[in-house]
Amino acid sequence: MIKWTKDRWLGNQWASIDITPNDDRYFLPILTHLASNYAIAMPRIIDLIDGYAAEFQIDGTHATLDMDAYTFSIAFVDDNVRDRVFADLQALPSDYFD
Repeated sequence: MIKWTKDRWLGNQWASIDITPNDDRYFLPILTHLASNYAIAMPRIIDLIDGYAAEFQIDGTHATLDMDAYTFSIAFVDDNVRDRVFADLQALPSDYFD
């Protein structure tokens, strides 16, 4: 079962949502959900040495979905956008990613 936790990135202090488990099978479904739910074009997925990243905007706010060998999170420049996306993700049915 996927778990969402509000947090903040250490370096740039962006508001974030930590995602557990750190499993790459969730990356594309989360990104697809965000693109569909917030009417954004599907962003380009960047293949990193140890994971993936995708940058996009929700309500004019820069955001990024990042996953590497250690962390999996979505980060936002604006706390209010993070809070709205957090509520949306928590409201998904428990079997959404099955």
